[in-house]
Amino acid sequence: MKFNHKIMMMPVLAGLTFLVLFIVTDRVVREGGETIARIEGEFFHGLQLSHDLENTMLRIRHLLTEAVITGNEDLIGEAEVLAAHFRSVALDCRDVPLLRSSLQDVLGRFDAYFGLAHRTTRELVTDDQELALDFSSDLLDQVQAMNTEYRALEGELDRLVADTNTALAGMLRDTGRRITVMRRAMTLVSALLVMALVVISTAVVASIVRPVGRMSRVALAIAGGDLEQKLDHRSDDALGELADSFREMQRSLIADIERREKAEADLLAAQGRIVQSEKMALMGQLVAGLAHELNSPLGTLTSAVDVVVRSRAKLVDQARRQGVVGDLEGDPDFGRAMQAMDRGLSSAAMATRRIDELVVALKSFAQLDRAEVQSVDLNEVLRNCLRLLTRDPEARAQVTEDLTPVEAVLGHPVQLNQLFFSLVRRSLRDAGRDGRLSLTTRQVGGEVQVVIEDSGRGYDAGELRRLFDPGFGAQSGRMQMDWTMIGNARIVAEHGGRIDARSRPGEGTRYEIRIPLWGRGSVADQEASSSSPPGKEG
Repeated sequence: MKFNHKIMMMPVLAGLTFLVLFIVTDRVVREGGETIARIEGEFFHGLQLSHDLENTMLRIRHLLTEAVITGNEDLIGEAEVLAAHFRSVALDCRDVPLLRSSLQDVLGRFDAYFGLAHRTTRELVTDDQELALDFSSDLLDQVQAMNTEYRALEGELDRLVADTNTALAGMLRDTGRRITVMRRAMTLVSALLVMALVVISTAVVASIVRPVGRMSRVALAIAGGDLEQKLDHRSDDALGELADSFREMQRSLIADIERREKAEADLLAAQGRIVQSEKMALMGQLVAGLAHELNSPLGTLTSAVDVVVRSRAKLVDQARRQGVVGDLEGDPDFGRAMQAMDRGLSSAAMATRRIDELVVALKSFAQLDRAEVQSVDLNEVLRNCLRLLTRDPEARAQVTEDLTPVEAVLGHPVQLNQLFFSLVRRSLRDAGRDGRLSLTTRQVGGEVQVVIEDSGRGYDAGELRRLFDPGFGAQSGRMQMDWTMIGNARIVAEHGGRIDARSRPGEGTRYEIRIPLWGRGSVADQEASSSSPPGKEG
């Protein structure tokens, strides 16, 4: 049922209820009117006619008696007029069903009585209108018969009146019972109709209020930040349209929030890259100054060590030629001094070479003397990262290198150094002092595959996913922005590659990076448009 129909059902149900009540009330009123009309038209009229017959009969008897006493024959004429009236009233009684059955007996008794009374009265009245005192036995028999007929007629009339009263009383009792039944029926029907109206109205209101309540709860949940709440109400009415609009609004809100979160993530990643670039620029300046400051004393030191070594060799050779060494070689102090000198010169030479290697590694890492985009040897990048991290007190894991010769890739040296330095350092720190780290490079088709795998603590799926989401992390008791991994993913994406991470708690983490070879134009393509972040696996 549609929402509009549900709304319209309420007045319709109320109207139907009042219509049924009106019909029931009208029927009760009609039946009451019919009962009243029957009482008025039959019982009251019959009772009135019965009393009229009684009164007429009494008047006839009175006139005939008075005529006998006074000898007035005119009274006999009046009695005849009343007799005609009696017969007329008796004929009217035919229209009353209640009196119709007793009418013939009453008329028969009346005709017998009046005929005898009329004849007897005339005989009792003399021609001179004086009352005769000498009655014959026949006349007395007639008077006795007249009285007998009168009593019989009076009994019939009394019975007629009694029957009428009894029928009226029965009719009134029946009417009372019917009124009671109708009142109870009307009360019951009214109660049932009101109950039905309440039940149906409650159901209709509930069918409207329930979805509205669900919409309200979902709206409050969404307002509280729970965007996973679902509104499952579906119908073809206005509520269904409202629910569809609500779901569309929810989808738009979720899409807008996702776009905003993506924009914020991109902004944080860009900020991270800017900060990292600034750090790398500062590192480049530091390395430039450090390399410049180290190169001069390093050259002097290297030259001095070389001069001392060559001078020592010449002095020893000249002393041998002059025979001086033979006398000194037997001196233990001289021998120890020469050995100490040799060890010192050897250590100095090794130290100068080590310093030179570190300077070269720093310059290579910072790419201070190279172009922005160029061919990069990833094996060399990994070796430089290891050289720089060997002194890290938190990176003491056992390292295994399996760096097969691969072709160079076209890319940004600074970004690639930043990428692999970050991944190698994270793996070394996760592995710990007793852990293991393996570095593997392979050329697979048109890509270079780099696998960095450690035996550290590992990450669960949620932690691994959060590594690639911009957010906050805790290190050394301080909160700081953790954008390293998402910055790494962005660097890989900008080089047209992909990065996959697999990890299990307690089993370590494996990072697999694939970078297209140089000549594939991946970086050139990325210069024009930024690619989406790579996929991750946990």
